Amino acid sequence: MLRVVVAEDDEIFRRQLIEFLKKIDGISVEYFTDDGREALEALNKIKPEIAILDIELFRMSGIEVAKKVRETMPFLEIIFITSFEEYIKEAVKLYASDYIEKPLKEERLRETIERIKKRFLNIENYLPVPVKDNMRLINPREVYFVQAKKKRSVIYTGEEKIECDYSLKELEEILPGDIFFRTNRSYLVNILKVEALKEKNRTSFEITFKGCAFKAYLSKDLYQEFRKRVKEIYRN
Repeated sequence: MLRVVVAEDDEIFRRQLIEFLKKIDGISVEYFTDDGREALEALNKIKPEIAILDIELFRMSGIEVAKKVRETMPFLEIIFITSFEEYIKEAVKLYASDYIEKPLKEERLRETIERIKKRFLNIENYLPVPVKDNMRLINPREVYFVQAKKKRSVIYTGEEKIECDYSLKELEEILPGDIFFRTNRSYLVNILKVEALKEKNRTSFEITFKGCAFKAYLSKDLYQEFRKRVKEIYRN
């Protein structure tokens, strides 16, 4: 399920847009507003896959929202829907997925959404994982490590922690075994993200990661096997 945040200042048009989106399989409208600052807050909180932005919004323009959110969400799919064609160059600079002029061309929007869905649902790159009452698409190569949390788990990326309904064992079975290594009972680590090991105590090492403040731990009993896996990966 791809999550969408909609920011549109025309209430009637916004309702029509939302009703149209609800008819597209695999799309969930998580939040809508007519206010740019509210849209930015929602995007940073929800971290959806798609943002549909009008240019003219209250308090902050759609262009400004896109500029700010690009700093923290470089892979967000942004679709501009507007009456102002003069902003096309700005949209291109912001790597917008599409720029659709009003009145809304439904078939054009549907084609854009379907193109985005195909990109996200590419089974080689993304995995659907259950999060609360929804599904979240995760790119395994963006995962730094996974930590067990009772019968659930927490997935750590460079930007956030995602609580997942899968157990650590279930994630170990579906994440690519060539780059993920079970470092102890509680951690599953992406070897490609590891920066260094530091002795923590007589039974474990502390693992630090490139560009990530979170830490994981490696059992000393598994140190030799871990080293072997690292050498195999970087040899290939």
